[in-house]
Amino acid sequence: MASSPTGGGRSSAPSPGRGGGRGGGRGRGRGGRNNGGRNNGSNKGRGDMNTGNNNNNNNGGNGRDGASSTPSGNSSGGRSGGGRRRHFSARGGGPPGRGNGGGRGPSSDANAKPAAAKKAPEENSIEEKIRLMSDQDVLIAFGPHVRSGDSEASRVHQEYLSNKSQRDFIKNARKFLVEHESKPKTKVPENNSDGSVAKEVADSYNKPVTQADRNISDKKAVSVSPSAPRPPPGLQAPMQSVGMEDRKDSSINNNPPRLPPGMGYPPPGMASLPPQQRVTPNPSQNRPGPPPGMPAPIRTPTVGTASPLPKNPTSSILPARTPPPPAAAAAKSANNAPATTPAKPVKVRRTQTRCEQQPGRLFANEMPAAAFNSAPEPSLTARPRSELTARWVLPLPYLRNRALRRFEAQKAVHGAPPQNLTIRDALDNLAVGLFRRGAMDSGSQSSIVSKEILGSSDSAGKTGRPSEDYFFNVDQRTDSVFGTVPFYAPRTPGNVAFRLYYEDEPHVTLATGPCIHVIPADGDVDSVLRFILSNFKSKKTNGISSMNSLASVLELFSPRQNERFFDGAGRVAWGCICESRKVVEQAGYTYIKKKKDLEDRLVAESIKEELPDLNSLGIDVGHESSACKIDVTHDEEEKEKEKNASSETKAKWSLEEYSNERKWRDMQLVYASVLKAAVSNDASYVLLKRDLLSKIQLEYELWCPMTEAFAPNIYASKKGSKPGPGLPGDVSAFPNPVGKDHVKKCQESRNNMQEQVLGFIPQSRQVLPSAKGYQWKKAGRNFFKELSSAMSEIYHDEYAVSDKVWKRRERVRATIESIVSTSGEFPVGTKVAVFGSSANGFGSPNSDLDLCLQVPPSATGFTKENGVEAMTNLATKFTDAGLTDVDTVRLTARIPIVKFNVPYSDDGEEILVECDLSLQNPLACLNTSLLHAYSKISPTACVLASIIKRWAKNRDINNPSQHTLSSYGYVIMLISFLTSRDFNKKGHVSDVGNEPNPILPNLQLVDPSWAQNPVGPYREIPAKPRNQDTMMQHPTEPNYYVNSYFYRSGLEGLQRFCSENHDAETSLGALLASFFHYFAYDFDYKKHVVSLSTKHSSHPMEREIKAEEDGWSLFRQGLAIEDPFELFYDVAHVVRAPNFQHIRKEFSLAYTKIVDAAYTKGDLPTGREIIDLICEPVSDDQSSA
Repeated sequence: MASSPTGGGRSSAPSPGRGGGRGGGRGRGRGGRNNGGRNNGSNKGRGDMNTGNNNNNNNGGNGRDGASSTPSGNSSGGRSGGGRRRHFSARGGGPPGRGNGGGRGPSSDANAKPAAAKKAPEENSIEEKIRLMSDQDVLIAFGPHVRSGDSEASRVHQEYLSNKSQRDFIKNARKFLVEHESKPKTKVPENNSDGSVAKEVADSYNKPVTQADRNISDKKAVSVSPSAPRPPPGLQAPMQSVGMEDRKDSSINNNPPRLPPGMGYPPPGMASLPPQQRVTPNPSQNRPGPPPGMPAPIRTPTVGTASPLPKNPTSSILPARTPPPPAAAAAKSANNAPATTPAKPVKVRRTQTRCEQQPGRLFANEMPAAAFNSAPEPSLTARPRSELTARWVLPLPYLRNRALRRFEAQKAVHGAPPQNLTIRDALDNLAVGLFRRGAMDSGSQSSIVSKEILGSSDSAGKTGRPSEDYFFNVDQRTDSVFGTVPFYAPRTPGNVAFRLYYEDEPHVTLATGPCIHVIPADGDVDSVLRFILSNFKSKKTNGISSMNSLASVLELFSPRQNERFFDGAGRVAWGCICESRKVVEQAGYTYIKKKKDLEDRLVAESIKEELPDLNSLGIDVGHESSACKIDVTHDEEEKEKEKNASSETKAKWSLEEYSNERKWRDMQLVYASVLKAAVSNDASYVLLKRDLLSKIQLEYELWCPMTEAFAPNIYASKKGSKPGPGLPGDVSAFPNPVGKDHVKKCQESRNNMQEQVLGFIPQSRQVLPSAKGYQWKKAGRNFFKELSSAMSEIYHDEYAVSDKVWKRRERVRATIESIVSTSGEFPVGTKVAVFGSSANGFGSPNSDLDLCLQVPPSATGFTKENGVEAMTNLATKFTDAGLTDVDTVRLTARIPIVKFNVPYSDDGEEILVECDLSLQNPLACLNTSLLHAYSKISPTACVLASIIKRWAKNRDINNPSQHTLSSYGYVIMLISFLTSRDFNKKGHVSDVGNEPNPILPNLQLVDPSWAQNPVGPYREIPAKPRNQDTMMQHPTEPNYYVNSYFYRSGLEGLQRFCSENHDAETSLGALLASFFHYFAYDFDYKKHVVSLSTKHSSHPMEREIKAEEDGWSLFRQGLAIEDPFELFYDVAHVVRAPNFQHIRKEFSLAYTKIVDAAYTKGDLPTGREIIDLICEPVSDDQSSA
């Protein structure tokens, strides 16, 4: 076959990179590397460096868009102009191909005359091959030599850094590759029987044969390439070899060595290394990192990666991988195994999610992950498809213990565990994965891309692993193993993170990297949108992920170029929005069809149940033949089975119905996020034309966040295409141009839907003393003055706790403590403490008395089992002491509890005080102390909490047993709102401004020096202190420590700050209205969680962070509340999705009632009437609905 580097005709011969074409003039097309493909002339040239297809455009003009494939995927190249040579980097497209019009290239016929004489020598063919390589191929081939520290390659790279001449750099790189490839290669002989490499091979590299070399037994685990890779920058002089036989008793089976330095927290299972086993580093073993300007290693052969750690240095070495069991043993084991039905795999939750629980460390481009409570959280910003390097570190003690546990578990199959284990045995199945932040599971199935450290021992690659190992090594000074794995950032924007785990134990997270924010630059927007559009077109998924990516692009779009620069990207963006609309329409039709099908099945099942029994009608069903006669008499067992089967069927259909509703709701939610991102970004007009933006705005007016559904599109129905309820319809149905009348009609359609579904029309306009469009000079101020006055009166009349009640509670507490001390069931010094609403300042006189047994720390032998038995005996003593209604049902709960009533005489009136006594509940007492401190510095918070709890109880959304929120949850929501918002004396509640002025200081983060004398701008500490005084062991979680810190001393300064910062006449009413408005309309439940751990000047806690650190569900729709101390605990976990919708509806309804009362015509209602209207009790029918 003839090869044609240039040509003007059609050629089917293999082309090394420059394709021919047809043309009437001279021009340039885009070419790529062609490995035996066809070379076809076409109107648009596209060269693919991997597939072998090379199409050139040569119509006497300019070549069109080309594309080349990078090692991890395809990336679009630029345009190549005619008559000008361009050099392309490894990141962009391939070089332009040549095509001379008017001529005809050599034929592929065997008898055709060759275009040039073939050079015979082998080195000439190598030189010709490199000469015909594209510039991008040259860079790809040249890069590993620079990263490996080759002196000549480094010199070439340094020259480029000096003179910045890309042409000379490519020329010198070609020359270097020719010289390097022309060198004779040294044949690697087989290892000797003792596992050592032949001495002549070591001599050929001028390297003496050391004991470390003799320990590298597995030829698959070592490469003797002279250009061995060096560790990445930032590592401290790792050892040249991983053989540890110079140390005595250095086998992996021995005691763990010392901790690696630089670990911010002690990994589990680590012990210190004895002084006699410490190794002094050799300065001569330091290796230089990559030259400046070059990225981290992509993939390099490893040096010394098979590192057996024997007890005796002269003993034989095991293979790098433990061999499988003999066939006979395996067959015997299989025959003896009982025949069982394969069990359904149980989904295991991800463990060790927080950095302080993980044994290893993981870096992204040398940036570490966040330490516990670090501030600010470290993060890395990367462009789509940019290079990333994950560097991981694991301590040897952890690897040793895991390897021993693994082989101990396989002892029945493999026999006794081996005496010597290698590093490769310990690293088998170890992988680094790139995940979307907050992904529920680890493992290759859940990751964007996952790479195992060890290469495949199967040359055919049947295992799916890479053919070569990724770089890893052992640092003897820190007794740890480290390595690097190259990645590329995802094509679409979002937050991602690295995770280190074992493929056979993916739920155990060994290390987590920092958050990587993938944000497209101006030049990336077009390619990212085209990739998203291609995903829509392929229809491989349900479209939700593509719409989420599109929403991220539209939300993060912040251009620096003018509108003309984004002409192409704007057209693609509009195409993505149209495709999103099609996806939603298709999902809507599927939802309607399935809903109708389920309804028909339920109706048929109901009719079947209502059919009477034939015997009850006296009908004899049968045939003349007695053998065929049907006995219609059913026995009770058969009837019961049929009834159970019918119930199971109905339950299954109910689940299908709920799943169908949830999928449709999720689809509308994500589509609404796309529209919201487009209309809320002020820079969207640069990307999208204004008439298109007006149509998007018009469509977004149909969205109702309360019902999470779209109202019917009235314009689509006028066009004749009648979409189903909630379907957006064809965008062409929208009027052009869009006017105010059109917006008003869409709002009317939405209001009609809200009236039908919710029973009211939500009002979201601001109704605050400084709101526009309302005359607040007199009437408005009087409105909030009336409301605030009524709130204060209700609190002091019904919720303020008098000294008489405090005295009663203290006497009951002392009585219980006396019974406990005389019972003899608990250690001496056991105290009884009051916690909960009875002591935190947010309760009422009628609150139950929550008591807690506090066993002294000196009683080390007193366990939970002993406590349950002691509380069982104590319950008997309670009955003997005259206490009534003693209940021990909850003694087996996580926190054992005994319930009882204490008779009490109050001025001649006999009353019963309801009490709950729990055992060792220190976190409940800690929460009580925190809330009590808040009630001390801000009485306003107590008044607000009392009205909010009154509202929640009357509206039937304050019962955790019915899957609604507890009173404690509402108090945390209130404190989170007050600590995250600013407030001025005019009654305006707003976001944090340039000079932060919080309504309520955050006691867990406030600067103590500012708190003592609150003068000047509000200040907070970087992070909560961690020391012996603040850290406490969790009572039920063995590996979890709670940071108990909050500012609790010297509260006088904060009391003065809160009192001076509030307008007593109007602040209560304004804050109540703002609270309802914030959680009805402003708070983004999809992205954020309610938390007291966020700073005043920062955004709310992201749901992704809780999903990554504590395993919370990222896709669970609804309310999520982080406990102030048990950060892994979701206070709102009992709230189900329908109940959350009901709670949010009630927030909106309460605010709507305030707005309607404020804007009413005529006389304003009194404050008590407004409170009664907001807290109107629900009827039984409404509650059941």
